[in-house]
Amino acid sequence: MGISERMVNDFLRPTLLVGLFKPPEELSAAVTMELLYFYALAHQTSFDVRWIKKQSIAEVIIAPLVDSLIEKHGENFQIKGQTFVQSLEMEGGKISSLSLFDKKSQEKGQIEDLDGCVLALGSKGMKAVVGASPALARDCPELSQAAALGAIDVIACRIWLDRYVATRTPANVLSRFPGLRGAGGTFFMLDQLQAEDEAALWGGEAPQGSVLACDFYNAGGLLPLAEEDLVALLVGELLPQAVPEFQGARAVDSYVQKYPQAVTWFSPGSFASRPPLQTSVSNLVCAGDWVRMGGREHGAKGLCQERAYVSGLEAGNALAATLGTKGVKHEVLPVRADEPQVALGRALNRRAQALLPPALRSPWVR
Repeated sequence: MGISERMVNDFLRPTLLVGLFKPPEELSAAVTMELLYFYALAHQTSFDVRWIKKQSIAEVIIAPLVDSLIEKHGENFQIKGQTFVQSLEMEGGKISSLSLFDKKSQEKGQIEDLDGCVLALGSKGMKAVVGASPALARDCPELSQAAALGAIDVIACRIWLDRYVATRTPANVLSRFPGLRGAGGTFFMLDQLQAEDEAALWGGEAPQGSVLACDFYNAGGLLPLAEEDLVALLVGELLPQAVPEFQGARAVDSYVQKYPQAVTWFSPGSFASRPPLQTSVSNLVCAGDWVRMGGREHGAKGLCQERAYVSGLEAGNALAATLGTKGVKHEVLPVRADEPQVALGRALNRRAQALLPPALRSPWVR
């Protein structure tokens, strides 16, 4: 069975560049099939991103969560913002303490007598922590393997325009334009998605026009560009190519943030090297979208916020079970069922395969 060049260029490549942040030839076949099955076939009405209608994620989601945890646990719960773990120390085959660095105060610190630890790190963070923790690298080889995996560059831009631009949909994809330099891109019309709170998008000032959130994935070719050059590329070239109505629009303000090596890269053959949820160190577990969840595997796959969240719940459940902690187990909801036509197709295929002689059950494999 083959796939046409047009199918690759018009569908697979753009979809994967914004779904897994890499072109198809640089991705794990297994993860690619999982993503295409879930989003393009079985759950076409599902989408992993939701834009809140007003305020910021920090105000609407994170702050209330922090407040509830502080209220529940009191002095036993601390949040160390802008603080990074530098290394993990071991004693008796377990994690016993960790070293950290407060970016705001530029001071180093230590947390002693750890009962357990959850590593919610990407490839870049894993590389830094394992590289500075020789005992961990020795006793937990699976994390050394994970630290060797690559990651993907991402750029996020927000642009305020001097006029309103009408688009067919508020969420849009950029692909196949030479100016992308191999990257994939998306742009979201925030003035449409957050129309109820448009003044807040302008910092309380009178709105002048459209506000866009633009992201580039697999952005290594764009990363060296200056911020003003990236904005000029978007406003002067890429956006008008995607939607001609952007022609002549001018940016009155902009913000660019670069994230080198920030996102999980599901490279070919990488599955066995991804970190397991439960490591060979009994009081150390891992969370994140790239974690292999073993017997706790979930239906959300790939670069997925839902998967990252679920892995965090399951990491907590696993660590609590290991430590013998008494408490309420975090409930994990399954993904919604496959759409009816897909479920029917799978059932019919199973019945057809059962009627075929064994030698004929894989017509695509020779």
